[in-house]
Amino acid sequence: MTPAAAQVRSEQADRLLGIVSTATCCSLYGLSNAGKSQLLRSLPGYAARQPDAANMLLVYVDCNRIVENTAHGFFEVIMRSLLEALEEDEDAAPSTALLATLREHHQAITSAASGFRASLAFNNGIAEACAGLGRNLVLLLDEFDEIYVAIEERALLNLRALKDKYRERLTYLTATIRPLTDPGLRAENEFAELFTSAHVPTQPLSADDTSRVIDFSGGATIPAESRAQIVSLSGGHYGLVSALTQAALRHSPSLANDANARAECLKIWNQLRPDEQHALAVLATNGDEGLNPLDREHLTTFGLLDAQGRLFSPLFKAFLARQGARVQSNEQGVFVDEDAGEVRVDGEKISVLTDLEYRLMQLLAQRQDRLTTKEMIVEAVWNGSYMDRVDDARIEKLVSRLRAKIEPDPLKPRYLLTQRGRGYKLVSKPSLGDADA
Repeated sequence: MTPAAAQVRSEQADRLLGIVSTATCCSLYGLSNAGKSQLLRSLPGYAARQPDAANMLLVYVDCNRIVENTAHGFFEVIMRSLLEALEEDEDAAPSTALLATLREHHQAITSAASGFRASLAFNNGIAEACAGLGRNLVLLLDEFDEIYVAIEERALLNLRALKDKYRERLTYLTATIRPLTDPGLRAENEFAELFTSAHVPTQPLSADDTSRVIDFSGGATIPAESRAQIVSLSGGHYGLVSALTQAALRHSPSLANDANARAECLKIWNQLRPDEQHALAVLATNGDEGLNPLDREHLTTFGLLDAQGRLFSPLFKAFLARQGARVQSNEQGVFVDEDAGEVRVDGEKISVLTDLEYRLMQLLAQRQDRLTTKEMIVEAVWNGSYMDRVDDARIEKLVSRLRAKIEPDPLKPRYLLTQRGRGYKLVSKPSLGDADA
């Protein structure tokens, strides 16, 4: 991570360093793609330039690098990351003897024939590090969600025992979607008790930090007007900033309709629990008056509402509106979920459409209950430059293929109707039939 990248969220970085400098374990949480990994990955380099952090060695551990989701695999990646940090950091200056000993313990974990031997080698390695580093060891456990749920209780108790034994010499900072003590992650355990006093939500990027992320993503040459639009549309969500920056670099005609940005909104939605989705739906439908104070506080802490209680991003607000339309249409009718790239008929997902069929479906859905002429179809599906090369037979064949996928009986269509001599219409309520079909 470059020094410039460490400037992003410097205030939150200072807060995290302040917590772990007191040997307090900390749970950093926030939605996926909100920037937790970027923050944790840059923290060791940022700490190296802070005089107050000179007595700490921060080791970034990417839990996605675990070979298997077992205690054995977890202990191996921690020891591997510790060795990598010591070998790459000239300031760490560990003794040759310490490095050799840690390599031996890492090899012992890797080749251990049982979980007990792997755990023993890991404990010995941590003991050597705490005794020989001359600094307090802080393990930054990124992408910790999956392994935290997967490993056995005994492994977590082992981590707790190590912390209790070495106290200020060993501290954990974890990054998960939800606070480590959230009952939905795992039943209460002694390891989670270490984090009860320090739960830190991942804050949205400030306007200045958003501008820095745009630059880091290759968008330094993006015009000021487009940069302002990215700041506004993203609401400070790291993943949305990145997606919108790439859209601007592609000279997308509409950042608000970028497919990758819509997909990012879908990722956010899919991480939420039903009660959270319901609270957001209430907010989108009834405004702030329909939201109880507890839900409002929870959604704000989770970064979904800003300080004024508004949805954090106009893009996500538009996404919620589309989700509401999908829920209503699931009972009866045809609905195009552009965020998921899916089409549903009477609540059922239909088979995959070809690119041309999907473009036609999008156009018809956008003009639902209104006539769509053949000229409009050529313009939207084939591009206007093909106007003289697409005849009626080609259009009718495409409509026929689409009908075969969305209609139970293509010969008696209920939704995709033909208006003889004029074009086609996708209706919101099922018809008794299409005499012109």
